[in-house]
Amino acid sequence: MSFELLLRNIPLEIKIEEVRRYLGEYKGITEIPKEINSLIERLTLFSRTLITPSATSKSFNILSFSDNIIETEVVKLPGRDIAKLLRNSKQVIFCATTIGNTLEEEINRLIDEKRILEATILDAIGSTAADTAMDYLNNLLKAEAIRKGLSLTRRYSPGYGDFPLSIQESLVKFSGGDSIGIRVSPSYMLIPRKSVTAIIGVMKN
Repeated sequence: MSFELLLRNIPLEIKIEEVRRYLGEYKGITEIPKEINSLIERLTLFSRTLITPSATSKSFNILSFSDNIIETEVVKLPGRDIAKLLRNSKQVIFCATTIGNTLEEEINRLIDEKRILEATILDAIGSTAADTAMDYLNNLLKAEAIRKGLSLTRRYSPGYGDFPLSIQESLVKFSGGDSIGIRVSPSYMLIPRKSVTAIIGVMKN
């Protein structure tokens, strides 16, 4: 059973309401002014020229379980949360997505020009795009699992619960994230910044 994918130029639809949520809007509680909404819409259109979404995934067998560690054929995954998530899984899929560097370079240019509002909105658009790219990959994997008579757990990323950021390097390496330009800083942050890694368990129905 393989869930190996390499996708480039993923067709993304960036939802304006998600961008507004990243900017702190909560329905019925806070509302973004009309003039800023117009700017969000304009920058979302502009961002299409700055985003190059890519994704990759690879699956590996799980060799052993304990209450706080899962041993796969390539790396041990630490944490009680991840052990609980994968307790019924036979395989684990390592996933990575990125939207590339160009949008981040534009954000830095806007900051240098003291255009902070535009930089902040573009940053929210980038976060939305990175998550949407991971949703796209997740949906493809889910469809493949169904085709094979299998099911998937929800996805889980480093930094959630007790799943440590120090696992980032292994997730990038074994998902094939380096092939789409993702690196990990000494403080375990992903580069480009608008990148996402995650794991998903594969279960028998």
